[in-house]
Amino acid sequence: MDRSAQKWPEKVFLVDGEKRINFSDFRSDVCRWVSYLKSKNVGKSDIVAAFSKNNVEMLYLWMALNRLGAVFSPHNFNLKQAELDVLLKDSKPKLLFTDSDTLSDCADTSELEVINFKNVNLDGSFEDVIATAPDDVSTLLYTSGTEDVPKGVMNTHLNWFSTLMSGIADLDMKHEDVFLLSIPIYHVAGLYTFLSFLNVGATIILERIPNPAEIGSLIRRHNVDYLIFPPTLFIALSQLFNEPFHSVKKCISFGSFISADQFESITKIFPAVQWRNYYGLTECTPLGTTLQPEDFEKRKEAIGKPHMNVLLKLVRDDGSLASTNEVGEILLKSPSVAKGYYNNPAKTKETFVDGWLHTRDLARMDEEGFLYFVDRKKDIVRTGGENVSSVEVEREILRDSRVAEAAVVGIPHPYWGEAVTAFIALKKGKVASESEIIETVANRIAGYKVPKKVIIVESLPHNASGKILKKELKQAHSQLYAAS
Repeated sequence: MDRSAQKWPEKVFLVDGEKRINFSDFRSDVCRWVSYLKSKNVGKSDIVAAFSKNNVEMLYLWMALNRLGAVFSPHNFNLKQAELDVLLKDSKPKLLFTDSDTLSDCADTSELEVINFKNVNLDGSFEDVIATAPDDVSTLLYTSGTEDVPKGVMNTHLNWFSTLMSGIADLDMKHEDVFLLSIPIYHVAGLYTFLSFLNVGATIILERIPNPAEIGSLIRRHNVDYLIFPPTLFIALSQLFNEPFHSVKKCISFGSFISADQFESITKIFPAVQWRNYYGLTECTPLGTTLQPEDFEKRKEAIGKPHMNVLLKLVRDDGSLASTNEVGEILLKSPSVAKGYYNNPAKTKETFVDGWLHTRDLARMDEEGFLYFVDRKKDIVRTGGENVSSVEVEREILRDSRVAEAAVVGIPHPYWGEAVTAFIALKKGKVASESEIIETVANRIAGYKVPKKVIIVESLPHNASGKILKKELKQAHSQLYAAS
């Protein structure tokens, strides 16, 4: 930040609504935030949480916490009270910042000071930077797994620094770029793109929440040339707009697969774009692989080759290397690999082994070294760019006293990538409808986790040990949303 402010002080860095903030002013405001946080007794290694839609204050906060050696822990603004409660009890932040739109939805904060961003008093300024070691934690980001409780990923200063190099080498981020930051800042991709474009001195257009109609307007108004979205947003844009966006030159798709028909529609409104597919995860801040533009046309289904500073291998269940075109688990080794999981030594030991990150994701590699994503070892449903734990949704469904068994899987969907889909068997003599189950669950979990369909069956398939065979459900209903 200091370097960019020195090199390009007057260049516009952030556009937030009607605000146009240059690099010099951004740095000055961050130093004022540092002073404010010090007045709140925030010090090195303290955790500070945020529960807010995108705004420039979130970015000031992260940079200020970095200068203090403190830890930024932003949370998904879609979470319901009970879900947020679990995360706050785990991390025990010193402060929780929020915006006016979400303040009333915050969790039980009786023992936590909650501060509305608009009430922050920025009278002072503190220029110094508290020394940090490479292994000190910068962010604590909670990611959903198949376990009941999401895991807090500890990304260090070294993790983020190594990631910056990849932005230049692998994603062609340049000083002249104008990037639309619609990805939520609580997401590792939102933080990565912000930091990378800050690094090269580009301009960022900030959007509160992803809205296809607004995205189209912002692209035209600001001549945006770089977009990074999950496929759902590219698909929505192709359905909403007919006139091409000629300013857009670079696009990255991450999170799920785009079909040939969908891509044909998308390219009509983005006719002169260099396309990249991206694979990454929070535990690698979020480096993994990218399919580069020169390889995209022939290999649209591939997720590319490893990023700069990343070693990648595919292994069998016994740990031996998978052969060419054989499916194996993706293991990553890099200075971008996170320190581990907060308050969870058992999962840390299981996932981070001898410097290798065990992703639990399955892929195959062709003769030329291109990677193709196959499936997840765990039953994570990736829907609209978000990860949903099937176990968590099942648990909420099973709270209904009428339900005997539940299995939640991801079924291919032309818009969402995967649709959260629940199969349930009712207790004998009990009656329930699909809408009743959905309504009950929707009151307890975030909207993106709520099943798109609930299918009531006589019984669920089991193996000899009694485990529900989710694979059979996915195969039998693979065309469930084909006409959607």
